[in-house]
Amino acid sequence: MGVIKDRHGTYCVRKTVPEKPKGLQAAVARELDNGKSAQKHLKRSLGTKSLREANIRAKPVLVEFDRIIARAKARLAESTAPLIKRTSLNDTEIKRMAEWVYAKALAWDERIRFGGRDEQARIRAEVKAERPWQMARPERGDQHPAFTLKNQRKSA
Repeated sequence: MGVIKDRHGTYCVRKTVPEKPKGLQAAVARELDNGKSAQKHLKRSLGTKSLREANIRAKPVLVEFDRIIARAKARLAESTAPLIKRTSLNDTEIKRMAEWVYAKALAWDERIRFGGRDEQARIRAEVKAERPWQMARPERGDQHPAFTLKNQRKSA
């Protein structure tokens, strides 16, 4: 039944996780979330030194082990299901995508027109918060000519 005695004389339940289907031992380890890459055996102490009491306590523990293995098998089955990759879009999907892009562009345009400079500053702050690396100022030699002209006018 899987009841064994450890070196201290306490009884434990031990169940071997099957190797097949492939990846089941790794799935059991993920199910237990114990940090191991694979779990070959499930083992739990029954907390008794009496064989009679150990046999009584072993049944619910073995049922729990069976549930863990069943959940791992289910997780493994859903992760190994073949994925169907699409290679094309139909006309309706293309039309909806184009409508979304157009609506988004109109919304941004309207936001800037009615919000004015305050809205532009707000947009810059949003972009800076989301992607600070894009808002970094270029090095002096890498500046755009328009910026260079402005800086030359200010210094003159």
